[in-house]
Amino acid sequence: MRLLLIGATGSPYYEHCKQEVVNFLAQAKRVGVITAANLVDEEVYFRGIDERLTGNQPRIAGELVHIRWDSNPLKTLPQVDALIIPGGNTYVLLKRLYQSGLWTELRERIRDGLPYVGSSAGANVAGPNILTTNDWNVVGLTHFESLGVVPFNINPHYMERTASDAPHSETRDFRIREYHKFWNNPVIAIEEDAAISIIDDHVRLLGKGKAKLFTSDNNRHWLDAREHLGLESLAQAA
Repeated sequence: MRLLLIGATGSPYYEHCKQEVVNFLAQAKRVGVITAANLVDEEVYFRGIDERLTGNQPRIAGELVHIRWDSNPLKTLPQVDALIIPGGNTYVLLKRLYQSGLWTELRERIRDGLPYVGSSAGANVAGPNILTTNDWNVVGLTHFESLGVVPFNINPHYMERTASDAPHSETRDFRIREYHKFWNNPVIAIEEDAAISIIDDHVRLLGKGKAKLFTSDNNRHWLDAREHLGLESLAQAA
């Protein structure tokens, strides 16, 4: 498998990790973009991403193709040789992947080697479930199983601080400990300027930011850019 999981889509889109995205998609001629996490205007969102990734250097060599979840996406998906799912609301994204039939097709194609770039919500859906997202479940989703193409969950937009919302609220680390009261798979928390690269069995940190690995035995450590984790070892940690 080939995945690039990014802590944030950013503003301007992908500016903070553009070189990593360009390098990752260097061989792709047609890159599909699924904007299903967006709740405002998907066409405007797609055009903004297209402009940032193809309009100026460094830029990807291929063209971007908009895959609308609500407009024959299963006919468009086979026409691309790489895929991007940018940010938005993770619950909305997963619900739309279910509704459109994309959920099953994406699992199979990514596992078969389709290069995948997921940022924020798009990174969340790569794991076994989306229960470590920061988003609100505004659509009342009751089924949280995600693509499961990696054996760890993602927590994007991570920031290590004393409180996440207010001086006496739970920290992000505390919320991940709560997750591990019920689920055993590891969680990788990714700062906004960081990305996780998964090439076959090898997992490593990219970008300017940091990422922290949490395991269910309450161990945690910051990943080092020189550190190479194995998917198999992470799966065994579940």
